[in-house]
Amino acid sequence: MRRRILSIACGISLFFASAAFAAPKSLVRVGGLSPAQISHLATEGYDIPKTGHGFAELVLEGPQIEAFAKKGHSIKVLVRDLDEYVKKVKQTQTKNSAYYTYATMIKKLNEWVEKYPDICRLESIGKSCEDRDIWALKISDNPGKNEPEPAALLMGAHHAREWPSIEVPMATAKKLLEEYNGDPEITRLVNEREIWIVPMVNPDGVTYSMEKSRMWRKNRRNNSGTYGVDLNRNYGYQWGNVGASNSGSSDTYHGTGPFSEPESCAMRDFVIREKFQASISYHTYSELILYPFGYGYNIPNPDQKIFVKMAGEMAKFNGYDPKNSAELYPAMGDSDDYFYGERKILCFTFELCSTFIPNASQIPTFNQLNVPAAIYLIDKAGTYGIVNPDGREEIVNNLSLDSSLRAITDIVELFGSEGNVAMRNEALKQLEKISLRTAGIVVEEIKSGNAEALDKVKAVPQASLAMSFIRNRVLFEDAHRSSQYRQDLIEKLKN
Repeated sequence: MRRRILSIACGISLFFASAAFAAPKSLVRVGGLSPAQISHLATEGYDIPKTGHGFAELVLEGPQIEAFAKKGHSIKVLVRDLDEYVKKVKQTQTKNSAYYTYATMIKKLNEWVEKYPDICRLESIGKSCEDRDIWALKISDNPGKNEPEPAALLMGAHHAREWPSIEVPMATAKKLLEEYNGDPEITRLVNEREIWIVPMVNPDGVTYSMEKSRMWRKNRRNNSGTYGVDLNRNYGYQWGNVGASNSGSSDTYHGTGPFSEPESCAMRDFVIREKFQASISYHTYSELILYPFGYGYNIPNPDQKIFVKMAGEMAKFNGYDPKNSAELYPAMGDSDDYFYGERKILCFTFELCSTFIPNASQIPTFNQLNVPAAIYLIDKAGTYGIVNPDGREEIVNNLSLDSSLRAITDIVELFGSEGNVAMRNEALKQLEKISLRTAGIVVEEIKSGNAEALDKVKAVPQASLAMSFIRNRVLFEDAHRSSQYRQDLIEKLKN
């Protein structure tokens, strides 16, 4: 037994010695941690891909591993050399199964624009530190117009090493484009939404990670001796030191100030311009669906009920665990806190997969799991997305009848028994506006002698308020201007 213990000790020492010499970064599971200790690690700015009961998975250098071991924590090295891990993943790629690079992404985006010019267009929304374009693909039935329709955003690759985060938004774009005019639901969404996809927020970092075979997280900002800023710690809502670092050498370095980076500035200006209702930011790993707020524990979220509902529904597609972002670990300056805290966007982070970069053969599998959840979010941008207190009035005033009824159904089912008076009142305000829009559409149809719209509303039990508006308006106008309406429709309305 003594020889075995000595052998294990020597093995750990050799690992630390080799790590110190070659300075590789490792993925390590550190055990024996309390929730308070995990929270403290986040406060210290450690790079934490995953947490669980009593453990955290950390990206560490050799001396850091040794320090944890000396404190008595259990150590399990999951990936000894993360750069070597990247090289091995690259070797799994084939002609028919490979991760998008910056170049192949641009090529595919341009192919789509050429093939589907009536429903998509490509735009550079800004430049990176190294002057690469940050490309955004718009998918809609009138892509050249800014229509008053619910808008959804899908983003990938805030973090360079998270290659699957590029694949899922690209796969979603492919489905929307290829199935338009073939699948009725896809056709409806393209016709009634403004869908934007930014597959690679951090093109410099991704290019560096792929070309140099590096497990790189940040952008490529030259910090005068070190490189990179963590773009998902650089947004301006509650920017600070929790879950982030002031050191330019740290993987979670948050920059010299909020929005110090051109990439985060490009996304900020883009979301202000487009006024999105809902978004997903893709990351790896942990198989989680996260929602705001993430900058601290137990931060009040006025729209908590919507976030919980949507996260739970999306989790049914991929089997992921939905939770508040701070439950993973608190972090300041991330995109979701800004999108919701400042812009009132219903925003989510998907932590894809069970490792940073699965073998390329797994790309179809994780796409198949996650594209349906993205389609769900695009749909609900037009229901829950306009329940949100900052839902744009112009969107409600331009809803089609079917869209109005979908929104009414979702609002009533989610908030019908809501005990929180303030939350219920906000929902009822939006319900009233949408019901009035619905009534306006139906009344005009009745005037033209068409009962189809009325029948649709009567078939939706949740649309009782809209029916009340329709009935009151038609009966009032009929009493004063009886020639406007057919009497058989008046009787139908009374019954």
